Amino acid sequence: MLWEAHRKKEVNMKRTLSLLLVLLLLAGLSTAAHAEDVRLSSQALTVDGRSVACEYYNIDGYNYFKLRDIAFVLNGTSSQFSVDYDEAARAVKIVTGEAYVSVGGELAKGEDLSSTARPSTQTILVNGQKRSDLKAYFIGGDIGNNYFKLADLGGALGFGVGYDEKTKTIRIESRKETGPVTARLGLTADAGREYLDKIVFLGDSTTYGIGYYYRHGYSDLCPPSQVWTPSSGTLSLWDYDTAKIVYPATGKELLIQDAAKAAQPEILIITLGVNGISSLSEKEFKAEYSALVNNILAVSPNTKIILNSIYPVADSWKYQKDINNTKINAANGWIEAMAEELGLHFLNSHEVLAVDGKLPESSHNGDGLHLTGESFGKVMEYIRTHALPEYVG
Repeated sequence: MLWEAHRKKEVNMKRTLSLLLVLLLLAGLSTAAHAEDVRLSSQALTVDGRSVACEYYNIDGYNYFKLRDIAFVLNGTSSQFSVDYDEAARAVKIVTGEAYVSVGGELAKGEDLSSTARPSTQTILVNGQKRSDLKAYFIGGDIGNNYFKLADLGGALGFGVGYDEKTKTIRIESRKETGPVTARLGLTADAGREYLDKIVFLGDSTTYGIGYYYRHGYSDLCPPSQVWTPSSGTLSLWDYDTAKIVYPATGKELLIQDAAKAAQPEILIITLGVNGISSLSEKEFKAEYSALVNNILAVSPNTKIILNSIYPVADSWKYQKDINNTKINAANGWIEAMAEELGLHFLNSHEVLAVDGKLPESSHNGDGLHLTGESFGKVMEYIRTHALPEYVG
């Protein structure tokens, strides 16, 4: 009997604890459903250097703008985009590069509706692709508007976002039309060590070796302070907005976008995609890669970005079914085409490594994929002799 009474007491306590846990979870969900701090922003705004007045909110420390206002002020620039709404699907449709058609009321100011802010439940489509990473709030009740986090919009749509602390001014900058007529970098005079010293290398385990071999006596390479790779070595395209790299200046892990914002690299060479070719279609590959590039340019608009080719693999590479030279060649074509589309540069370093279309067995570290120090030396020489035109002469 004593045991039974004790057992009943224990069951009742568990039920009570379970109820309390549910209540706490519901309370947490209720808190998470609303922004904690919403207010009209008092900061100034410039777009390509000119002052613009419109209505925007500061939500939990971030600036949120009406989508149509941003489309309106960027219309006619290289960063223009169109906005449409599908009532039946409850979907906001954005197409980059298309002219924006005004519906009236853009840049208008109204009363403070901070108390009505709620997370938007509408679907966001950018160039037909669903973008769950674009955070938005619906403000204004039944006849309100979507307000988007400005930094997220810049990354997704390809315009720069900055902030001048001294003048308390938000800066929006359209992408400048400085891209080459042909993306592929051609043969140049040797730009030398000075050119290499201006470069940051972003990539996966196939990039890590640049800093590793430099530490082991290969002085023609670049030091770890110029290499951005994850501690795990793995960096897949689909993780572009969540993966962290070891930021050399502090040794701490940072999101790629945060690292770009902090460092403002003069030149950034990106070598990515070898993991992506095993599962991504051309459309998916380009979408993920483009999103990464736009995320970087949103916070570091003056960085000159070079998209590097994927290196070849050797016959001894074990995973030929998933990653092989046929797929690599196709992906390198996608990367070059994407560089053309985005107004960037393409570096075909693949050609300095491939012999008969594959990586020689003497050129890798034993696994058929990762380069030796000598092979990286060939890549560095190729970079110096296929330099950005403005750094030669």
